[in-house]
Amino acid sequence: MSYFAIKLPRKGGTLDYSGFKGEFMNMFPNGHNQDSPNEATGNVVNIPSLAERDKKRREKEMLERKSLMKSEPMINLPSVTKYLLGCLLLVFVITNLILPEKTSTWIIETFGFVPSRIHVGQIDFYTILSPLTHMLLHGGWMHIIMNAFMLAAFGSGVERWLGGKKMFVLFVFSGLCGAALHYILNTASDSPMIGASGALSGLFAAALVMLGRGQREMGGKYGILPFALLWIGLSIGFGMLGGPNGTMIAWAAHVGGFIGGFIVLKALRV
Repeated sequence: MSYFAIKLPRKGGTLDYSGFKGEFMNMFPNGHNQDSPNEATGNVVNIPSLAERDKKRREKEMLERKSLMKSEPMINLPSVTKYLLGCLLLVFVITNLILPEKTSTWIIETFGFVPSRIHVGQIDFYTILSPLTHMLLHGGWMHIIMNAFMLAAFGSGVERWLGGKKMFVLFVFSGLCGAALHYILNTASDSPMIGASGALSGLFAAALVMLGRGQREMGGKYGILPFALLWIGLSIGFGMLGGPNGTMIAWAAHVGGFIGGFIVLKALRV
């Protein structure tokens, strides 16, 4: 609050108030003259109460939230993550819901990664493509749902951190590393390996590095090492136990993709 003083003239020994009213109204031309009841009151400033101000503030915040909800999609995924997710879901729908079972089986056996073909020298066009194409194929609803969730969760953060191109390189290279380690440890296997788990493990490795740099206290003096060892241990453990329907889990692909993620980050000097 501001305070001011007005010097009043004196008449003899008393103060002269006669000119005070005129001077005061000249200082505040927009003020309201209470002695003139017929004067328009349009210049009077009505100060809202605390309750009214609080109500207006809540209404403004509600309008901003509604505007934000209209402008942003419910699922706001970065472009590369969104396209990869759409591609995985589209291939799954085609191979598992549209095509006949016999055709779907042929696709899995042909485009899945089979180590024994390389081991015996059965190298053809499909065998060369299989280290890439196996990432697009999934065997069942549980498989695709889990991988789709992991891609949305890890891919979004990593893509916003690295950018779309680097994230895509990391995804593909990690999947190739997963196939490579699976081949090294299962050279005689004639079972096709399918799924993007190796590539997703690489994204998880990148997400760990990203979180570790954002939170220096993460893992204490050991950094992300405990989380990395836990991931490798879980991958091996679930691989030994197998899937819920008795299916085999390619744990080596998980570990290989996880290591591949760190290799890519090192190569990119991230």
